[in-house]
Amino acid sequence: MKRRIVDLSYPLAPSTPPFPGDSPVEIEVRNSIPADLPPAAPGHMNTSNLRTSLHTGTHMDAFFHFYRDGATIDQIPLAQCIGPALLLDLPRRQVKEEITADDLAPHRQAISRTPKVILNTGWSRNWGNANYFSDYPVLTGDAARFLVDCGIDLLGIDTPSVDYSPNDAHYVLLGHQVLIVENLTNLEQIGQPHFQFVALPLKITGRDGSPVRAIAITEET
Repeated sequence: MKRRIVDLSYPLAPSTPPFPGDSPVEIEVRNSIPADLPPAAPGHMNTSNLRTSLHTGTHMDAFFHFYRDGATIDQIPLAQCIGPALLLDLPRRQVKEEITADDLAPHRQAISRTPKVILNTGWSRNWGNANYFSDYPVLTGDAARFLVDCGIDLLGIDTPSVDYSPNDAHYVLLGHQVLIVENLTNLEQIGQPHFQFVALPLKITGRDGSPVRAIAITEET
């Protein structure tokens, strides 16, 4: 068997679009190695500072994001961030189209056997377009409850959020200790329904989320 790794994450750079209202990504170069120095010249290094919203780019929502007493991102069990996943390729969703419990019901058995579900709506095709953050498809509260009833512990999606205000899906999922990973990309490259998913957050003390480097690991003959 040959292992293949698919990067499911967007780059984190000053050009990365933030969610509307969030701070843009700022990378400040503090020290830079002069171009005219030989390699490994002593006393010189590259160092930088990073400033960004914790929900910019590919990121994970901690339970604390919507619940004052919920676990913060540094308290999330790492085992919940790694494991078998099911990729559900949904028909290409259109502007603000809903993903309902009826859409997920045909996959109940497969979802119930797999702790992590990744939804491919095709919306990542709009990354960088003006409507990416305003018109994305959403998960209904009933669909979120369906996934909770199936026993999942993580939901990933290729949109900037699982819902719009008043955030029914967020409240249902995070309230039942289901992690949310948003702004996934390259899901079409996974190429099979079952794979290993990894999305590790930074150990940011006491806060609501973190950028992640999300990957899919597949086994191929």
